[in-house]
Amino acid sequence: MEIDLPNLSFQLLVALIHAAPNVLGNDRLMELVWPGQVVSPETVNKRAKLLRDALGDDAREPRYIAGVRSRGYRLIATVHIVTGETSPADSPLPQSTTGESGSPALKSAKRPWLWFAAALTVAAGAVWWATSLIGSTPHTPAGDAKKIAVAVLPFDNISAQSSDAYLALGLPEMIISRMSQSQSLAVIARSSSFALATKTLDSREIGRRLNAAFLVGGSVQRDADRLRLDVQVVDAAADTVIWSARFDRKLRDIFDIEDEVADQVADALAARTGGAKPKPLPKERSGSIEAYLAFLRGRTLLGRFTVPESQAAVPYFEKAIELDPQFAAAYASLYDARMQAADGRGEELAPLRQRFRSLIDRSLAIDPRCGSAYFARAMWSQDTPQQRDADFRRGAALDPSNGRGLTAYADFLQNDYPDAGQGDSGRVLQRALQIDPMAPLAQFKAAVWSSEDATVKTQVVEQKVLEVLEKDPNFVPALRRYGKYRWLFDGRIAEGLQFEEHAIAQDPTNPWIRHTAMAMYLDIGDEAAAREVTSETLKSAQTARLMLALHAGDWRTAGIAGFDKTVWEYNAAEDWGAPEALRDYAIKSGELDRTIEFMRTKYLLPSDAPLKLSLDNFRAAVYLSQLLALSGKTSEALEIRRTAAAWNDANEPKLGSVYARRLRATLSMLDGKQDAALLQLADSFKGGDYENWWYTLNWDPIWLSLHQDPRFRAISSDVQHYIDGQREQLDAWRARGDIPRRGARVAAP
Repeated sequence: MEIDLPNLSFQLLVALIHAAPNVLGNDRLMELVWPGQVVSPETVNKRAKLLRDALGDDAREPRYIAGVRSRGYRLIATVHIVTGETSPADSPLPQSTTGESGSPALKSAKRPWLWFAAALTVAAGAVWWATSLIGSTPHTPAGDAKKIAVAVLPFDNISAQSSDAYLALGLPEMIISRMSQSQSLAVIARSSSFALATKTLDSREIGRRLNAAFLVGGSVQRDADRLRLDVQVVDAAADTVIWSARFDRKLRDIFDIEDEVADQVADALAARTGGAKPKPLPKERSGSIEAYLAFLRGRTLLGRFTVPESQAAVPYFEKAIELDPQFAAAYASLYDARMQAADGRGEELAPLRQRFRSLIDRSLAIDPRCGSAYFARAMWSQDTPQQRDADFRRGAALDPSNGRGLTAYADFLQNDYPDAGQGDSGRVLQRALQIDPMAPLAQFKAAVWSSEDATVKTQVVEQKVLEVLEKDPNFVPALRRYGKYRWLFDGRIAEGLQFEEHAIAQDPTNPWIRHTAMAMYLDIGDEAAAREVTSETLKSAQTARLMLALHAGDWRTAGIAGFDKTVWEYNAAEDWGAPEALRDYAIKSGELDRTIEFMRTKYLLPSDAPLKLSLDNFRAAVYLSQLLALSGKTSEALEIRRTAAAWNDANEPKLGSVYARRLRATLSMLDGKQDAALLQLADSFKGGDYENWWYTLNWDPIWLSLHQDPRFRAISSDVQHYIDGQREQLDAWRARGDIPRRGARVAAP
């Protein structure tokens, strides 16, 4: 039997196999599975649980992995030695490769390998070589030939003056820029190869983490007007130098040196691998190294995806342009930074797109082959999907090591151009991960998109997002998403708020984080905090109107807000309370027809087409069916309810009990099955589903007739007891300073 495992689960399994039958302590497991990272014993426990789940193992009666209280874990299955190829002798954990068929397979080299007697063939989940989409007909893989993966590391500065350290960063960056234009090389992006703490790692480990077969490193020394470089190319797997050279030139010749080094390294790699001699394309760079370094600092900030850091990138790009007015990529990146900051604040982008368009025009006027300009234009454009796709493809062809651009392209294919080609977004994302494996955004997208696999449960997605945070604890998109998961999937409202508040601290003017925190504060019983957290940006104050009115029992204000696009324009998945508010407004105001048509349009539930349900609209469909029944369209109402019930049942194994059980209870009430409905409602809360619990128990008209029923009152009492416990935890963290105190400045109207 073959089992696909995420990479960390695979590494944990391998570590336990090597140690079997001995116990591996948590500290040692952290060193082996998460080398160079700071993780907690809880992370080890969660990873062990995921591994057990994948193996079909039971912690109470383990067959493979046993936990030893307060110590660690050990493999209890019988292990025997299988001779043959094994992993490199000095590698702490074996590496994985992909077979010709594309299926993951273990590769070994110098020592015996250990396997379960149960004959499990474990396939490591890793970032595999991706077939490039560039240079082919639209949405068709370009070919089967694999590129040579190479990472250029920061050079050592051995100059007498520490102020010359900029050369140790600038020169390898320019080499990356030059080499990445080669059609036969897959050059790891600077954001990954410069981010890795390489001083404490050997070549094999660096190559493994960067998915690179070869490493380029060296040293640089400046002596007055002379520049000396020692450059080496290392075969990462073998840990051997395959090429080295020394360059001694005048400092004024620095750009000629960069070209010479890049070309010689590319030639050496081609000779080593038997590939064709690369033919570099024109490259994007400045004639001023100071301008180039300012540009690089701006690109690093831009890659953090927060409003403050996007704004902080602007002066670096402006400085680069000041130093070199012919620096095309700096103009494109300045446009990108301004648009990203505005988008993060929730501003209207159309006037800004027009205001700053001259930056893109200037960039392409200077260099019509500036790949980053095509990427930036495509990212922020309102052109047709076909036009944007053409720009993305042009950018990828001209700037193939632009991990940011490739990740944006994958996101566009996933969300804005799904008809482009089956699986194209995944292939582009894998390409981004290949050339920029340390970039948190690409890792985050891969984690979130795994939820679209019907076999991947929400708990697995949650763990994947946590892994992104383990690598980058301040990465805002992952902070926000993981906090939301802890709240929605696990009922851990106080813990979720910890992550949301951490994200707010990193990106305080982002209204969408505040919108999420508002919903969580309402669920934990702190309306004052909910009002305060959303009052601090105009957009979050606007989007909070519906939920705050619904929480206060003001059905009219909530319903009117439900018709207002500015309240729910973010996305349907976080449109909490809107279907309920619209349903209540229609019933109490009598505006059934208007509300029915609005809900059909908003939630894409037309009467003349097959009903297509998703996580975004399946609950709205049930409320729409209720309005249809009231308006006399009983057959359509019944058909929608049946379809929604079937969808709910089919997706519960993947999505879990959150949403599913409470919706089932709602359907039972609509069908007049009160006893079953009460049991299902109790089960929903026991399963951790506390989103908008206060609406269900206080305001939902479906349940009003049961408010005095002892069973309903018992459910309400149990829920309130749980929420009180969550509030106590929140207050304890506030007292310690882990979460800011909120609620004193903004009172309810």
